[in-house]
Amino acid sequence: MIICSESVTLSLDQFIAEHHPDKVFLLCDSHTYKHCLPAIHLSSPFVPIVIPAGEQHKNLLQCNFIWQTLANSGASRKSLLICLGGGSVSDIGGFVASTYQRGIDCIYIPTTLLAMVDAAIGGKTGINLDGLKNYIGTFQLPKAIFINPQFLQTLSPSEFRNGLAEIIKHGFLADGELFNYCRQPFPDSTDTNFWTSCIQANANFKQAIISTDFTENNIRAQLNFGHTAAHALESLYLVNNEILPHGRAVAAGMWIESYAGAQMGKVSQSMLGLLKTAIQHEFEKVTYSDTDIEVLNQFAGKDKKSSLGKITCSLVEEPGKPLTLVEIPDDTFTLAWKAYIHEVI
Repeated sequence: MIICSESVTLSLDQFIAEHHPDKVFLLCDSHTYKHCLPAIHLSSPFVPIVIPAGEQHKNLLQCNFIWQTLANSGASRKSLLICLGGGSVSDIGGFVASTYQRGIDCIYIPTTLLAMVDAAIGGKTGINLDGLKNYIGTFQLPKAIFINPQFLQTLSPSEFRNGLAEIIKHGFLADGELFNYCRQPFPDSTDTNFWTSCIQANANFKQAIISTDFTENNIRAQLNFGHTAAHALESLYLVNNEILPHGRAVAAGMWIESYAGAQMGKVSQSMLGLLKTAIQHEFEKVTYSDTDIEVLNQFAGKDKKSSLGKITCSLVEEPGKPLTLVEIPDDTFTLAWKAYIHEVI
């Protein structure tokens, strides 16, 4: 159940009244605790759990803290965990909920554009392992997702832009209405009517794919477009104790993978040009050096979509024509890494 509304508290109260959890816990990070929690006025008492903000804290150490807090506060299999935050909060919160006493109910309230259109939707949970992005996780759907577009106004400009990459990705995968969103300047976060419509359309698109292939055996893999390269870039940054915003990584990843695909005759040159135009408008270039490329290929070969160290990507031949699980040789991917830093933007 996905509800896009400005009445999140009312929807939450109705859900709790209908499901009768014995205890309610609300997980947030230090940012959403300050900027978003004050807007949630639940009728039911709840126990807040606050973790540090940031992708670097999506790890087993924080999982242990949340598990211990649940256990020490008497959480049972009839308890409810509400996750208030961006993709990192829903990723770790969903993972904790799916594993605590073999699974308790959870709800997501995404507060970033990235989470509203992508990260909170689809039932993938995950934490990082030694710099490897989302390497530990489960498939577990939340009981509900409540989206309030007004939370977009709490975001910094850079965090707001972070979510545009997934909208662009969906647009190229789907064509039609979703592709039209990518072909015009995006309004700012105060245009609630536009963002309610855009978020709902993107959520519906992803949900339709998830419903036919929940555990990613075939068609769902198309949603990984750009993510093999993106996760490699994020992993490179993580091992250097830096954070690369996911949306910026995905924007770069879509072009890098498409360039490699074009070298193999799998992606049209017009697609490559359209994608370059779309990402140039919104994203700063990701920086790395030629000497990082061997490590980037190693990370790409370890991605969850890959097998036996082979780099595997989901590509888009042209808008509306996705290709799933295309194996790309290391030397072709090397050319793409080099092309991005020396040719694009």
